[in-house]
Amino acid sequence: MSSGSMLIIIFAIMLITMFLGTPVFTSMGFTAIVVTLLWMRPDLLTRFGKTAYTQGTGFNQVIAPMFILMSEFLSQGHIAEDIYAVLNKTVGKLKGGLAIATTVTCTVFAALCGSSPATAASIGRISIAEMEKRGYDAGFAVGTVAAGGTLGIMIPPSITFCLFGMLTETSIVRLFMAGIIPGLVLSLIIIIYIIIVGAVKPSMVGADRKAGSQMTAEEAREIVATAKAMANAEAGVVEQPADTLKPKAKEPTFLTILPALALIVVVLGSMYTGLATPIEAAGYGVLGSLLIVLLGRRMTKKIFSNAMLNTARTGTMMVFLMICGNCMSYCISYLGIADTIATALTQSGLSKVALIVLVYVLWFVLGCLMDPASMLILTVPFLWQTLMDFGCDPLWVGVVSVLAAQIAMITPPVGMNLFVLKANSDVPMGKIISGCWPFVGVMFFGLLILTLFPALSTWLPNLIYSGG
Repeated sequence: MSSGSMLIIIFAIMLITMFLGTPVFTSMGFTAIVVTLLWMRPDLLTRFGKTAYTQGTGFNQVIAPMFILMSEFLSQGHIAEDIYAVLNKTVGKLKGGLAIATTVTCTVFAALCGSSPATAASIGRISIAEMEKRGYDAGFAVGTVAAGGTLGIMIPPSITFCLFGMLTETSIVRLFMAGIIPGLVLSLIIIIYIIIVGAVKPSMVGADRKAGSQMTAEEAREIVATAKAMANAEAGVVEQPADTLKPKAKEPTFLTILPALALIVVVLGSMYTGLATPIEAAGYGVLGSLLIVLLGRRMTKKIFSNAMLNTARTGTMMVFLMICGNCMSYCISYLGIADTIATALTQSGLSKVALIVLVYVLWFVLGCLMDPASMLILTVPFLWQTLMDFGCDPLWVGVVSVLAAQIAMITPPVGMNLFVLKANSDVPMGKIISGCWPFVGVMFFGLLILTLFPALSTWLPNLIYSGG
């Protein structure tokens, strides 16, 4: 059987099992077993056990769970509420200020809580209601949350970049560096678009209402606290109600959130300067976040147990993704499918631009059906050798693959986050789709910039490591 036929059958098996409702890692693992029985030797199934042991006990597998634990301590300790309150106090009086604050806070909250679509959707449900209350157009409010909620997987420390680095044996530190400028550029593009909308059509951002768009610190805390409780409830984790925690005596200021911001600088700075490996930097992050919550007198037994449970649940899922993804990669390598694809495309005379467009289309389609981590684990084994043969930079590939997944998640009519937002808001689907289209265009503009100027992804890591 030809490699093309086998590839079609492999994708068909995976898609059918996913449509049946099985987790992505189960689909990949099941497909790997079927492929082994069909076209390989059955005794090679024992290799999967060795792969599971190697992946499950490897030191690199500690990185993502430790970053998740760091984010859980900060999130469970209600640091996000303070960030939201300070941001609203800073930009809330501007036209579209609440949308700007929501965009930035969605990014911070997504990063703090593991970048899960459910968490982003939860805060979106509350934020959309607040924006509508202040006169914002419902579609514009949904689009703001949809676009802002996807930025967390780009800005480091990104769990998706950790997975990409382990899959391709690319430096995770350099991937983190590569994501900084693109992440900031995308955030800036979205904010500029919000400002333009506020100037050209003030009614879209409620600027014609006397109440304005600024919210109080208590409202900001209530939004984030309620969103976190909803996300934990959906995940099956019972969290201690927010009103049982000791409230802060003073309104949050920049000094209140300074320790959390300093922790991010320490974690990333220690990696970028070579003072710590990613594992050590993640350890610093866990210790620092624990101290911030303890010294802020916000730690309770329930918060500690919730953080541990959430970390165990998410970390276990990621380990299984890596195990099953590696099993699939072994099958693809054994059958020579990846080399055959690379050779065929290289000899076909296809240009580099045409290849990139085809890869983008594939990522857009799959990104509508699954989360970014699963999409990468599913496609990278097939495409990596081909992209390298065409001279693509590994860091740039990592950045644009993540951005393609971000765009796919909010692209009508089948983007995953559209249905999540519909399930968590009272906004009609037609309004959600019309509101998301402009932000899809904004993010496509960002992808175009990163495609035309790959140095935005590679300049910083190359600059820092140019001496070594």
